[in-house]
Amino acid sequence: MVYEVGSRYPKPGDKVRVAQKKDYASGELTSGTVKDVLTSKRFHPRGHKVRLTSGIIGRVQEFVDMDGEKIVDASETSETEQAPRTPSEDELV
Repeated sequence: MVYEVGSRYPKPGDKVRVAQKKDYASGELTSGTVKDVLTSKRFHPRGHKVRLTSGIIGRVQEFVDMDGEKIVDASETSETEQAPRTPSEDELV
């Protein structure tokens, strides 16, 4: 799944990685679970501002799935890059 910053509206309970204001320059991300969504707009170009259960406030840069793997950011893939294709049973014969 591809995620473009600001395109998916976070909801309480989502596991995310956020950029805190103090870490904007370094790009360091902090992982956590969303407690409150502080941005009211459904789309935000710099990422929705959220409060994590730990109390940290930051802008969502990545969503993390249940296995702890990040969901690929759209800026990290090229338009020509595609997921590996699984051949059908007919093609295997």
